[in-house]
Amino acid sequence: MKNRFNNITSKEWLPFQKSWLIEDNSNEHFNRNIRFFVKYDDEEYPPNVFFRGNENKTQIINEVTQKNGAILYTEKDLDKIDTLQYVLIDLRYDLYKNPTLKNYSLLKKQIIELLKKLYPKLKHRRFVTILIPNVFINYTYYPFAWDLSYNISTGLTLKDEKIACIEKDGKNIFLNDIYYELNFRKDENTDGNFKHIETSLFENIDLKNKVKQPVIFSKRWKIIKPRPRNKKEILHPAKYPENLIEMFIETFTKEKENVFDPMTGTGSTQLAALQLGRNGYGTELSEFFTEIAINRLEEYINPKQTKLDFFNEEKKDVFYKILNKDVRDIANDDFPEIDYIITSPPYWDMLNMKGAENQVKRKEKGLKINYSDDDKDFGNIQDYNEFIKELTDIYFKLVNDLLKPGGAFTIIVKNIKKKGKNYPFAYDLARILQKKLILIPEFFWLQNDINLAPYGYGNTFVSNTFHQYCLTFIKPETT
Repeated sequence: MKNRFNNITSKEWLPFQKSWLIEDNSNEHFNRNIRFFVKYDDEEYPPNVFFRGNENKTQIINEVTQKNGAILYTEKDLDKIDTLQYVLIDLRYDLYKNPTLKNYSLLKKQIIELLKKLYPKLKHRRFVTILIPNVFINYTYYPFAWDLSYNISTGLTLKDEKIACIEKDGKNIFLNDIYYELNFRKDENTDGNFKHIETSLFENIDLKNKVKQPVIFSKRWKIIKPRPRNKKEILHPAKYPENLIEMFIETFTKEKENVFDPMTGTGSTQLAALQLGRNGYGTELSEFFTEIAINRLEEYINPKQTKLDFFNEEKKDVFYKILNKDVRDIANDDFPEIDYIITSPPYWDMLNMKGAENQVKRKEKGLKINYSDDDKDFGNIQDYNEFIKELTDIYFKLVNDLLKPGGAFTIIVKNIKKKGKNYPFAYDLARILQKKLILIPEFFWLQNDINLAPYGYGNTFVSNTFHQYCLTFIKPETT
């Protein structure tokens, strides 16, 4: 296949497509991006690259562009630029240096004005990359990356994102260990008409005055390999790993407290809760999966005894309750007050898409390819906005009716790519739920046990989404 997008081989292309990276140093990160997003050919040589960042990073990327045979332009060179192949904007220094909402608002306006000037110069179907962190300071969490993404998406297509993870030998980099690489494209769906928009991402942001000091992970990412699934568990098409759930339950609850999952599936949440000495509760719409979940939990509480373990039996002083019902129909007396909710929603109707690679594999093995055929199932709602509204309405109901004041609510989710369009599912959930709940810094479950696929090879950048957001919200203790 002819590579029309850049000059690298598939051997170099494929690793770049993983949606997360462990950053070694800025030089190598910049080098990988320049090599991927810039095309060298006889008609346009050397190609032009634009960079906006602090002085130290400008020196680094200047060395990188020279090494790769490109020409670097900065803001002082705007009048000299005719065409650009790639724009790279690094906002990390600006926001780490002065991480306030006022500074961010000013910076956002400056970046939008800059992009308005750069848009006519950027070649068709070429990319703008923005490096930006979300910032936590003085018990206030600012999701700057998500808010800027909404704003830039008014003039460019949000094509993809990468999560850059930093690991420094034993040094305390509390909550500065992640930043976002947002990749936007100029294409047939854009006009460069950028708008300033206000989101609800900065409502309810003050933790100090509305909740007790919350437990927050000092390291916000972890590579987690799920344990092998048994023949019953593998029947579920979208199961998350118990070792991930255990980590969250241990962090946000104490023994004997109540854990709830409104979309139980095969009972992974409740089993992890029982094993950690907590009570496990939940609802499940599918009768098929409800039966599997109850059987798994019952086997843990009352295992089949053998002669070897008869005299070693320990009484398990924990309780579970799984109801086969629609979460919308929960009654006030169905469950006790809940200390912690953790769940993973359907990723819209993605499991119903014909031809999806994972669906083909499951179908070949005779496994279920969707959650259920019930019209009430969230995974069968076709309209994205309707799906988001239905889901967040349910979450608000659970918070109001079940979750104790000060209790935590974790949602494991990822953004969605469908028919060439990127839907910021995680951002949208946070934007809506932040109106009534308090968002604490996100955690990333990184997947490293899945084979990479060469999506878009030779034509454009499409990543393999191997990271999952773990969004945690706190119910205010005061209003």
